[in-house]
Amino acid sequence: MAAKAPDYQPVKRNSHSTVRVGDYLYMWGGRQPGLPEVHNNEEKKSMCSLMEVCHLRTGRWEQKPTTGNPPLGVRGYAAAAIGREIFYFGGHCNHDNCCHNSLYSFNVDTFNWKELSPTTSHHGPMMKHHCDMIAIKVNGEDYLVVIGGKGPSSNNTPPQPGAQYSDGVQQQCNEIHFYKLSIGQWISPTVTGDRPPPIHDFTLTSINNSSAILFGGETANRDSNNVYILNFTDTSVNCTKLSNPGRSGQWPKERRAHSSVLINTSSGPHLLVVGGADIFVSIPDIWIFDINNKSWKELVNIPDNVTKRCYHSLSVWSVTPTTNWIIVFGGGTLYRDTAVIELRYTSNNDWSTSIIPLDQYQEKLQERRREWEASQPVQPEDRREIDRLTRVLQERERELQEERREKEQVRNRLQQQLQEKERQVQQAQQERERQIQEGREREQDLQKQLQQAQQQVQSRERESQERERQLQRQVEGGQQREQDLQRQLQEREQQLEEREREFQQRERQLEEQIHVAESSWVVNRREITMTEVVLGKGGWGEVKVAGFRGLKVAAKCLYEVIISPYNIGTFSREMNIASKIRHPNLLQFIGATTEGNPIILTELMPTSLRKELESGGVAYPAILSISLDVACALNYLHLFKPHPILHRDAFGKIKKVELAPDTAPGKHRGWGFIDYENHKSAADGISSMNLFDLGGQFLRVLTPPLPLFPPNAAPVLPSLLTSAALGYSSSQNKDPNLCIVDGDDNGNKKSMVSILGSSARMMIMQKLSRKSE
Repeated sequence: MAAKAPDYQPVKRNSHSTVRVGDYLYMWGGRQPGLPEVHNNEEKKSMCSLMEVCHLRTGRWEQKPTTGNPPLGVRGYAAAAIGREIFYFGGHCNHDNCCHNSLYSFNVDTFNWKELSPTTSHHGPMMKHHCDMIAIKVNGEDYLVVIGGKGPSSNNTPPQPGAQYSDGVQQQCNEIHFYKLSIGQWISPTVTGDRPPPIHDFTLTSINNSSAILFGGETANRDSNNVYILNFTDTSVNCTKLSNPGRSGQWPKERRAHSSVLINTSSGPHLLVVGGADIFVSIPDIWIFDINNKSWKELVNIPDNVTKRCYHSLSVWSVTPTTNWIIVFGGGTLYRDTAVIELRYTSNNDWSTSIIPLDQYQEKLQERRREWEASQPVQPEDRREIDRLTRVLQERERELQEERREKEQVRNRLQQQLQEKERQVQQAQQERERQIQEGREREQDLQKQLQQAQQQVQSRERESQERERQLQRQVEGGQQREQDLQRQLQEREQQLEEREREFQQRERQLEEQIHVAESSWVVNRREITMTEVVLGKGGWGEVKVAGFRGLKVAAKCLYEVIISPYNIGTFSREMNIASKIRHPNLLQFIGATTEGNPIILTELMPTSLRKELESGGVAYPAILSISLDVACALNYLHLFKPHPILHRDAFGKIKKVELAPDTAPGKHRGWGFIDYENHKSAADGISSMNLFDLGGQFLRVLTPPLPLFPPNAAPVLPSLLTSAALGYSSSQNKDPNLCIVDGDDNGNKKSMVSILGSSARMMIMQKLSRKSE
């Protein structure tokens, strides 16, 4: 995202870094308002995925989004640039005592983050914050150097040999590590000379490709104002300490949390130090150190809003060979905005300072360059050529930047593809390793099983040997006993063989009986001609009119959803029972199919009791006749041999009583799936369910909404109630409340059952008496 206005300024912050690459400053992270105090979440990642960029030629800031995962060490980190990449090490995570020792790179062309070394407690520098890092180049190899810092004493990396660590929960260190970019590994160099003590909040500034200067910082006892010159090789570092000589010269006071940059002049390199703090307050001063002469000089006439800062960032931009602009941003004090210090090296080897107002930035920049150009003896034609070459150079630089950006995008795309391939290969390797591990586990299981089997075989062999020894002792004890045992063994084997033959014969007989039983009722599906006339639908199937061998029959087709191996077995058992039942008051079972969805065939009745009741009712004499017919059917089922049959749904919503025309008997239908149940004992009282159901349906048909009975019906009601159901006599039924005994004119007793209580009989009597009146 670009800045919303030309005067856009980044949000205030401290404990951050600003790194210059070319004519741009790149500022990231730091402690800032709204930064979540968590290890990681989407809000923190969103804030840390923004890079603040300042174009030094215009002095304008803009905010740009980045790609990839940014570092979690968002404040107190160390940063250094090599070419078009900025490297970020360590830092505080902004929650608790969480610190990191990860190393990330940020490409200024693609704005993409890349993790080079993850945070780990196993190797490398300790997880820490407020250390410092520079880039060096030795023998053509690029290295990063990380020195000092502060971090938690627990759950951290192993101590570096030769390094020192302070006491406490948060400990300072004087570790020195190299990171060799070509191999991506951390190296512990050999340290000689005056090694700094455990320290943090100092500045480490490159002098050239193989040397640096360290100033200030906080040690275990106090703040420091010592200067250390560090010289590097590819495997070592030599440290030289420069201390305050006392009254013989100027020297800045002890400090920490300051910032510094290197200023190159014709007389040599100089270190510029701005601000900082001691243990109590901020220090509003600015000093410059002549590295060659080892001398300090304090610069004056700089306002406090520029110098009175700590934990701020400092960058230098060479406007002309003698003029440098120092860009200051942020800090942990009241002054946090961008400030520009102009530092000019005069002809008498002295320094002049001034402040560049932000609203005069471009004007002052052009003015300084015109001054420089005017001071140089350049011919007009040379100036025009220089301008032309400058424009060409700028255009070429833009083209190169675009080319680098495109190449970086291609490289990133290829790298992503390579990473995806590596991930796939890794997944394949993991899958192969998992399969190998599973194979090993299976092999181990088989070996265990084999060992167990061998142990069992050995145990059985020992048992067999023991039995053999016992038998041998028995043989030795007496030949007769052995013969007796052999004879008994032969007899038992003969008995077992005989029993086995009997069992096989009995099994064949049962199979033949089952085959004969099934063959008696199984019909061929091709002999059935279905029609579209639906007689009814139930929970188990649909009943239609069908033709079978020239006869119209009722065909019940079972639903496909109820077909299961268990229900098929139950279906065959029920059909075997149904094929054995014959009674004039039971609907005649004709047969059933077994292939596909089963179809049950029964005789077709012209009407049913339900239809008659719904169409206008049935006369009382017909009801009496139907009731006696159904009772006779139940009596037949209850007395069926060898085991009684319980129906459990004598009328089933009235529909299970079929009526023949005129004087033909009423028939109990009920040929639903598993409507009949064969019980071993009728004396267990379960038959009372049929009788109760029968009596309840009598009550329903006797009290329809329309008067169906003649005026003389009342006198015969007692006989009707006692004839409600034909069941067991009181000597056979163990429930006397369900049985009454009635007789005929000759005194012969009949087994008649009344399943209605006295209150129900009285209610029916009263209702029918009112109807007859």
